[in-house]
Amino acid sequence: MRHLVFPGKAPRVQGFWLRAGRPLATALLSLLVASNAFDTAAARQYRRHYYREQAERHSEPKTEFKKPVGPVFAVVSLADQHVTFYDANGLYARGLVSTGVPGFDTPTGIFTILEKDRYHHSNIYSGAPMPWMQRLAWTGMALHEGAVHPGHTASHGCIRMQAAFAKELFGVTSIGQRVVIAPTDLTPADIVHAHLPVPKLQMPPAEAGQEKPSAAKGGKLEPVALETNSAAQSKPVNPAEFAKAMKVAAAVKATAAAAGKQAALALLGSKPMELRLAAREVDIAEDALRRARAELEDATRGAGKAEGEEAQKKAAERKSAAEARVAAAEAKAREAGEAKAAKDRELAAAQAAVRDADAAAAQAAAEAKQAVRRMEPVSILIARKTGRLYVRQATERVFDVPVTIRDPEKPLGTHLFIATQATGDGASLRWVSLTPPAAAEVHLRHRSSRRGHPVHAEETSEPAPSFPETASGALDRVEIPAEAAQRLSELVWTGATLIVSDVAMTDGKFPMDFQIMQQTVIREWD
Repeated sequence: MRHLVFPGKAPRVQGFWLRAGRPLATALLSLLVASNAFDTAAARQYRRHYYREQAERHSEPKTEFKKPVGPVFAVVSLADQHVTFYDANGLYARGLVSTGVPGFDTPTGIFTILEKDRYHHSNIYSGAPMPWMQRLAWTGMALHEGAVHPGHTASHGCIRMQAAFAKELFGVTSIGQRVVIAPTDLTPADIVHAHLPVPKLQMPPAEAGQEKPSAAKGGKLEPVALETNSAAQSKPVNPAEFAKAMKVAAAVKATAAAAGKQAALALLGSKPMELRLAAREVDIAEDALRRARAELEDATRGAGKAEGEEAQKKAAERKSAAEARVAAAEAKAREAGEAKAAKDRELAAAQAAVRDADAAAAQAAAEAKQAVRRMEPVSILIARKTGRLYVRQATERVFDVPVTIRDPEKPLGTHLFIATQATGDGASLRWVSLTPPAAAEVHLRHRSSRRGHPVHAEETSEPAPSFPETASGALDRVEIPAEAAQRLSELVWTGATLIVSDVAMTDGKFPMDFQIMQQTVIREWD
């Protein structure tokens, strides 16, 4: 570096730069090293997180899903971070989940699948993709595909499932099916109780076995036989088959109403012209009558003025002829008036036929809607707080009545009963019960990228408090009125659910089913 040294002040300039440059270079070098170190650490952490997620995704167990038997319902265990689906045969499928992190806890309770969307995007979290979404609450909680960290919470309240599991379950669940979210795992238990609804076998509507007219061919309607089981029409059927028969009967009535309206409109179309012609005949007859009466008056005046026998005779003959013409004109006017009145009645009858056909069509549409509703599982809630029984089907209110609850000041707890399958000849149902524990505080292991601690409930934590009544004990205390029990027996079938709870329901602005929401608090610990 000696060739850079110049005489005079150059050494001092060189010394200045050496003295000033060393700290600056050192600072810049330190900043660069720290930045590289930070970037390297962040990159390493991101790569660990990414590869772990990919490993978890690709190591997801492949489960063969068969068609479920009967209704499907699920139990989500927050402590175990898994979801278990059941059908009429028992355990159907089980998969890992990640639920809400502390501060965004997944609420516990009894929920219903309200909506399904294959390609859903969040309207809360900047359009985040939530494939295979099955909504449980309109406030923003759902089952959906997402990053699952085995044994760890990870979501903002939703229940994330692994990709293949979420996809397969999406194809076997239905809107209206139940999902129980509990602090700990629950297993459904068979229950037999006299207060559980029993299905009633009913005779199907007579119209379900009749023929219905097809579309007009060649100017007339031709009857076509319905595709119904004629043998089934002669014996009572269960509520599900009765609902199907109701739908067929409503279709028969709707087709008959449409054919009746078509005929009434065709008849009505010709009546206005006929009525106008009849009115014209009345006008002509009345005009002729006026002329005949005027002639009679003139002949009468002439007869009064006639002098002489011959003149009087001619005047009398003229008057007699005028009277005859008046009588004929009156008769013709009377006939024309009667004909017009008949046409008026025919027009009114045709208009009434159209109105009757419209009313019959509306009635058939209402019966068809009711039949479609009755084909869905019935949902029943008994609330101790209000002392009433509420019934819904397909999120539609059916009826509600007061019930008698023994010791109404004593809590019942919350209990879910599900009719899983019919037994015998369909005159009874197999019920299972689930009694989730009350809201509790669940302590889970803290999530750490360096320590793969599994999630489990803290051994020293207090267990979730149990409800004061067993499922059978809660049913023992409820007395349903005979008329309400009769109406329930006409609706209840497999997939029906009954909730007995202390709380009352409030209706929101969205379609929903009976739900019982609690709040279990998640606490993570090391």
